[in-house]
Amino acid sequence: MILETIIATTNKKGQVNFAPFGIRKDKNFLFISPYIPSQTLLNLEETMQAAVNYVNDSSFFVNCILGKKNFKKEKCVKIKGFFLKGAEAHDEVVVDSIIKDRIRPTFKCKVVRRIYHKRYEGFNRADGSIIEACILASRVKILKKKKILVSLNNLKNSVVKTAGDNQIKSWNLIRKYILDEAKD
Repeated sequence: MILETIIATTNKKGQVNFAPFGIRKDKNFLFISPYIPSQTLLNLEETMQAAVNYVNDSSFFVNCILGKKNFKKEKCVKIKGFFLKGAEAHDEVVVDSIIKDRIRPTFKCKVVRRIYHKRYEGFNRADGSIIEACILASRVKILKKKKILVSLNNLKNSVVKTAGDNQIKSWNLIRKYILDEAKD
């Protein structure tokens, strides 16, 4: 199973990169498989640690895709890094091993600290559609425009039926981005 998270990695200069990321978990380990090239990959190779943030606010995903990543952050306790302020929970992880791959190496990470910040209230169905739209947006340069538009149209239904004001704002931002970036 893949869990959608926001990963915070830091380079040796202390600069933080937030990135939406699907991870896999197995007991006290989680697996991060960034594409080559990516800032997440470079930071993991450089520092061998990360904070994995669990959020139920889809606007974090949208803002990452749009490059608006100036999020509030707080220092981690067990690693030299930061977690996303506003996350429901976060895991502080260190890299245990790396499975090499020329497209997507996998970082097997040991959880060294798990913190729950606030009660999880659950996802609104619109949030799931917005996260799926963010995944489409991250692939807008490699998928055909027709496929993207069909998928976007299918996702729209749950947004129209269930979204609140924040989800509508996020949906409009990611939809505009996709329509502006999609190539024929």
